[in-house]
Amino acid sequence: MKSAILLRLALGLIFLTTLPSCGFAFRSAWKKAPATTGAEGKWSGTWHSDATGHQGTLRCVVSAPVDKKGGHEFFYHATWKKILSGSYKATHTVQKQKDGTYTFKGEHKMPDWAGGLYHYEGTIKGNDFNACYQSSMDRGTYTMKRVP
Repeated sequence: MKSAILLRLALGLIFLTTLPSCGFAFRSAWKKAPATTGAEGKWSGTWHSDATGHQGTLRCVVSAPVDKKGGHEFFYHATWKKILSGSYKATHTVQKQKDGTYTFKGEHKMPDWAGGLYHYEGTIKGNDFNACYQSSMDRGTYTMKRVP
């Protein structure tokens, strides 16, 4: 009985000590991202699920182009329930429009329990970033502002 309690306690402590490392890569990318114009740079705002009503904070680092087709790496970090958070990378194709607005589209495979394949579409105009997302289990929007 005592060994089962000690084992649970040890596993719990290991789990709690690994949680801060989940966002380490994002924090590093955030600190290193230069202030830029266009689609690239740091963005901060909120997300909202139309399907569930859930919401939270959202930050994103958009890289310089990673391929000749206009692909950029979007590195997202989202929070929900005020204490849970996660980071992931998705490549979106970015196109500059004649009016100076940037449009982007992309998709990202999440685990099936998290909604599976997510599709993204959005616009970036000046310092405003607006987008929508959709998966088999969720759909919603996010809005962000450029961080200098």
